[in-house]
Amino acid sequence: MTDKELLTALFHDNLLTFSSQNEGRTIVRMKENDLGAHLKRVDLYDVSADSILINLDKSNPPDSLFKKSGGTRKRCDYVLITDVKDKKYLFFIELKSGKIPRDIKQQFKGAEYLIDYCEATLKCFYHTSDYFNNYEKRFICFYKPTIAKQVTRPSKRKNAGQGHTTPEKMLKYPAPQNPSIFHLI
Repeated sequence: MTDKELLTALFHDNLLTFSSQNEGRTIVRMKENDLGAHLKRVDLYDVSADSILINLDKSNPPDSLFKKSGGTRKRCDYVLITDVKDKKYLFFIELKSGKIPRDIKQQFKGAEYLIDYCEATLKCFYHTSDYFNNYEKRFICFYKPTIAKQVTRPSKRKNAGQGHTTPEKMLKYPAPQNPSIFHLI
């Protein structure tokens, strides 16, 4: 099975979006369904043609399994599975309007552990081993400030050389206008 076939077999159809073409460039489109959101849509350009976007907002957290306390049922909006220049990436993506809350780290961690669960499921039922082990993780928060002045470039962090490879070091990317996947690596 190819990666796309394997992941399509694992995830429910209504959670998956595949890349498409727009003006000769490959994109994935992420939408925020909250009616009060100021940031409604982000189109991410230059993704690989076989990219898979998982919309975690469309899935229901297991409320019969975990208690609501401690953030165990929180998840970010999307997980993008893609290749960039022969490297495999998992992009954990959250769309926010206004101020970025403190519990956003819990949303990223919840999605990260959900991917760990998917890896265990693939190993047990599809006989793969360490499927996501070769993927590099990136944590991105696209946001749109509600104040009049807006930042136009991603924030520089003290630990910028270390990348945004953990929820604590996420990349905060302001009100994007068609960003390229290359800006997020």
